[in-house]
Amino acid sequence: MKGLFKKLGSIDAGMLCIPALMLLGYIFIHALFGGTLLSHNYWDSYSLQAMSWLSGRLDMGRNYEWLELAVYNGRYYLSFPPLPTVVMLPLVLLFGEQTPSNLVSALYGISTAMIACKILKKAGMKQGGAVFFAIAYVWGSNMLWMSTSGGVWFLAQGLNMLLLTACVYFTQQKRRAAAYAMAALAVGCRPFSACMFLPLMAYFYMIDKGRSRAERIRGQIRPLIIPALIAVCYMLYNYVRFGDVLEFGHNYLPEFMESEKGQFSLSYILPNLYNLLLRPVTLKADLTLEYPLFNGFMFYIANPMFLIWFAAAAKDVCGKKLDAARLCIVIAMIAELMLLCAHKTLGGWQFGARYTVDMLPMALMYLLLKKDEPGGSSAFIMAAGMMFNLYGALAMTMLH
Repeated sequence: MKGLFKKLGSIDAGMLCIPALMLLGYIFIHALFGGTLLSHNYWDSYSLQAMSWLSGRLDMGRNYEWLELAVYNGRYYLSFPPLPTVVMLPLVLLFGEQTPSNLVSALYGISTAMIACKILKKAGMKQGGAVFFAIAYVWGSNMLWMSTSGGVWFLAQGLNMLLLTACVYFTQQKRRAAAYAMAALAVGCRPFSACMFLPLMAYFYMIDKGRSRAERIRGQIRPLIIPALIAVCYMLYNYVRFGDVLEFGHNYLPEFMESEKGQFSLSYILPNLYNLLLRPVTLKADLTLEYPLFNGFMFYIANPMFLIWFAAAAKDVCGKKLDAARLCIVIAMIAELMLLCAHKTLGGWQFGARYTVDMLPMALMYLLLKKDEPGGSSAFIMAAGMMFNLYGALAMTMLH
């Protein structure tokens, strides 16, 4: 009995608080939606693809008119990268067509916050602050809304954020192979997550500065073996389906096949940049909110952690304290933003600017490397972000 109490006393209370609080929050939100937390989501095409795989098919078998499916050689294919389908395979074996995809999305959000808490505590933050900022990292962004839905787009972004946050954790632990592997797996959710490799390489090269150049290069190559094997798997999967190692299927969506300029074009960048940087949210005279519902609005309003990151980066630039690793994070984030803006849409119908959530783990990595303790203003910004995104999550289901 004494040993049992000793074990209970060693349990990290913060790590227990996060799943308890967040699960309670998801229960409350889904209760307002009609008790949907354990429901299968109508837009969950990953479960359908998992069922097709188990039946020996790489295509979907037939058209599902309500889903975004690629059409190639008369067959219908899921147009998204495959990793979330791998996660759904055991659930499909257990639940068949009725996988609890809304719950899966919520679990991605909870797991991400728990890893973020471990990161913040390792960085020296006290338990209360680490719990708050870890939850705010997820719920103070568009991930709050996305984690309430098991739709195909949100499952991909939720798993991507979880993997990239784990990547930051392993980077903090200086576990190179694991960090690179998490980034490589994330590419199987969101291809532009490949931008994460630049800051990873810069950071690991920089911490080897006491070694010879040859040793530093070897230290980079060995951990890339597993990511290379993961990349080969993706490329083989793409080649078997579409005859192109880089094609996950989006180019064969009717929306882009019928578009004059295709899925990507430089002409999309300026209009999309305007939407992300300047398209406003306004407060009307009767104190109701007015905001665009298609292709997003100012991304740093819905994801205010970027405001904290931008202030930190600006301070480093002005003080000439931008080291190689943080410079590469800035470059990678700008590159990913430009790639997102070169896409025909910025995520379609949504609250906020959901695509930009993919860059939050890089912002977290930057703030960790800066080693500044977040102050009261950061707490205020993140708390305001949670309130705004709670409104957005409820509004997208109950008002729109």
